[in-house]
Amino acid sequence: MKGSEIRNSFLRFFGKNSHKIVPSSSLIPQDPSLLFTSAGMVQFKPYFLGLRTDMRRAASCQKCLRTGDIDRVGSTVRHLTFFEMLGNFSFGDYFKEESLAWGWEFITKELGLPADKIYVTIYKGGIAPRDTEAYEIWRKLLPANLRDSHIKELGDKDNFWTMGPTGPCGPSSEIYFDFGPDDAQQSRYGKHECAGVGCDCDRYMEFWNHVFTQFDRKEDGSLAILPNKNIDTGLGMERLATILQGKKSPFATDLFAPIIDEVLNLRPPLPNQPTNIDTVTRLKLHPTKHTPVPNHLNIITDHARACAFLILEGITPSNEGRGYVLRRVIRRAMVAASTLCNKTEPFIYKLAPATVGIFKDHYPELSINQEHITKTIEEEEKRFLVTLESGNKFLDALFLKCHTTKTQKLSGKDVFHLYETYGFPIELTREIAAADGIALDEQGIEEAKNKAQDLAKSKWKGSGAKDTFAFQKAEEKIPAGKFVGYNALSTDAVISGLLDAHGNIVEKLESGASGYVALSATPFYAESGGQVGDTGVLTDLHSCPVARVEDTQRPVSKLVLHRVKTFQRLYKGMEVRASVSRSARHATACNHTAVHLVNAALREVLGGGVRQAGSYVSSERFRFDYTTAVPPTREDIGKVELVANAAVLSGMGVRMEERPLKDAEALGALTLLGEKYADPARFVLINENGFICAGDRYSLELCGGTHVESTAELVTVRILKDSSLSAGVRRIEGVAGPAAIKYLRQIAAATETLAEKLLVGIEDVPARVEQMLQREKSLRQEIGDLKQKLLSGGGAASAEIADVNGLKLLISLNENADVGMLRGLSDKLRASNPGGAVIAAARREDKISFVISVAEGAQADACAIARALAARIGGKGGGRKDFAQGGGDAAHWPDFKQSAVEAAKSAAPAK
Repeated sequence: MKGSEIRNSFLRFFGKNSHKIVPSSSLIPQDPSLLFTSAGMVQFKPYFLGLRTDMRRAASCQKCLRTGDIDRVGSTVRHLTFFEMLGNFSFGDYFKEESLAWGWEFITKELGLPADKIYVTIYKGGIAPRDTEAYEIWRKLLPANLRDSHIKELGDKDNFWTMGPTGPCGPSSEIYFDFGPDDAQQSRYGKHECAGVGCDCDRYMEFWNHVFTQFDRKEDGSLAILPNKNIDTGLGMERLATILQGKKSPFATDLFAPIIDEVLNLRPPLPNQPTNIDTVTRLKLHPTKHTPVPNHLNIITDHARACAFLILEGITPSNEGRGYVLRRVIRRAMVAASTLCNKTEPFIYKLAPATVGIFKDHYPELSINQEHITKTIEEEEKRFLVTLESGNKFLDALFLKCHTTKTQKLSGKDVFHLYETYGFPIELTREIAAADGIALDEQGIEEAKNKAQDLAKSKWKGSGAKDTFAFQKAEEKIPAGKFVGYNALSTDAVISGLLDAHGNIVEKLESGASGYVALSATPFYAESGGQVGDTGVLTDLHSCPVARVEDTQRPVSKLVLHRVKTFQRLYKGMEVRASVSRSARHATACNHTAVHLVNAALREVLGGGVRQAGSYVSSERFRFDYTTAVPPTREDIGKVELVANAAVLSGMGVRMEERPLKDAEALGALTLLGEKYADPARFVLINENGFICAGDRYSLELCGGTHVESTAELVTVRILKDSSLSAGVRRIEGVAGPAAIKYLRQIAAATETLAEKLLVGIEDVPARVEQMLQREKSLRQEIGDLKQKLLSGGGAASAEIADVNGLKLLISLNENADVGMLRGLSDKLRASNPGGAVIAAARREDKISFVISVAEGAQADACAIARALAARIGGKGGGRKDFAQGGGDAAHWPDFKQSAVEAAKSAAPAK
């Protein structure tokens, strides 16, 4: 059975058993406490917590990603980074008997798995009493000859689920498949005796877990029965495919095999290996997991899938948060490819088409974005090849440091830096170091790793993501209001719900209070798609203001909330008139339409490979993030601005229309990666003749934001800045419409003031400023020359001589000199000290700067001395063998000379 058939079979089975089939949610969860969606239950958390009750049972096939398993991929056949989890869920509806019965029916009758190959586990007791209920259910379900031998009992670690020390928890029951005694030997620990169900060897594979959430654990450890008992199951699709397709590993299934085929086709042939052989034959050349080829194949194949789905979410490689995970996965795959295929050029990007081919039927958005996925991976690979060379040099420097300081251990901080920055696996560093007689600081590695994880968390937890769970109850209690803001800026409405500042439902808000208002109808646009929420006012039936609307948000899908500051008491059922600020809405609409103009202009100037990566639109400005393989020049940005303003001058119409989502592909409309669009979707077209001639256009995008009716309303588009956000991702900031007029007025006023002060006409200001800058540069040069002369005279005269293992070392200490001056001084001192070395240093405010120069033929390494000296004064240093520089904390200045001598002794060999 193919992977796609397994997916469909599961959803069809539970659909006919009255489960609502819910599509996979994004890999980026709404829950701000999570980095990625790691299980099927994540999107149902509001139902498990009782915050929503509109659905009693559900089933899904959920895209999942687990960062904790990244380093395990390749060392086991079970761990995957990206995977799909099938699951059925009950929210206070059915419980153990139905869940286990359906599970048994699905695997034995629907899928036809032999009962004698199935083993099940139940909770034997520990934190909670033994799960006798699950035990009795399984005895009824299993054939009589298997009841005593195929039910195993495991403890807290394996068969009891908790959210934490307190809160909802309960026992679980796992279903295993027995691959037979031969696979007991196929363990990552080598030859060993299988311990039975739950063993780490490859004989028994757990593939379906049923969690029974039935207790509420209290502070004192006691367990109370939950009023609503829930079912949460997780069935690993890749593991199930392994079983049904008769394989020993998920990597041999059709969910991975096309990628492995492509890897082996692209890889240079092994010695005496024919090039035209199938995947199975090739894998037989390396039959166990202990050889490097299958391990590296698994790493490459798993990570290629993960890369595609991460990029599909709109994530780009970076050094923080989710972008860091993508970068780490790409680079780990590259290291594996380098080892397996001896590749020194981009390679992983070539696997994207194979990944798309596996999943395109269920996730058609992969096909649409294949080019972008491929390009993103390729560009990151190119960047990594540059850092990989630097990483080799860094590792060599670490070994040199160990030998020169006679320290036979690499610091954990340095080893983790090598892994994190240059992509060197810690295991590889450990192996290379051991061959050189050097150990690793294992405790330091763990400390550095934990610190990095904490830093990554700080980058995404609480980074602006809304804690939607606080508003889930409100969504249930308050009816959804109608949005009329595309066609009207004011409307009569009834207050349908009120919340206080903390999100609690209340019956009234007193005068002067802050809180949230829900309306039966609203013209206020709720923040979405990068556009800020509308502001305005609520008035009573006599047109008296009763509240100022400071923001409009949609914290959950059906609930629009207006954040207000009240002038009078508000109460549920009160009739009001809701009015949007017309000036703010128009200014925002101008900036939003400008984003569409700039997007189209970028594609015209830089090519169709440009993709939107995000945006921000307010009444004051717009911001547009985009991906591009080649950074634009200043001239390119100038052309983008010209193209956008040509569209403004032409006065083209801006037309909005709801159409079926499938029209997006047919019409070639631009979409934003990772964005989920409604169906029907809102199309925004900029052209002369409307949707009748949609093919003849300037721009067509799917967008729910507000826009002007004609590009002429923008007056002008000004790009203020183009900058780099991360590798391959850039940001344009600009203004249009009222915001552009305001900016130009400010520029004009500043220029007039400057002309007045310089006593020149406005047209002569640039030339006069350039003249003054040149004069300042000349004066700075004169001052610098005078300082250098003074320093050279005083510094040379005050230089002290030290004998370091037979090396003549001159040390010159100075005040308030910059690095450029120290270089000039060191050159002069070196000329006077043939065969020796010079350290010229200066204290400036709270820092020390130093340069080290070594004469030709001298038995000393300036780089090694710089590193040793910097370590002693709390700083960093490095450079070449003949010249290096560094710095540190000025608190070490009184002892600097002694530190310099000691550093030179540790780095300079004795004669």
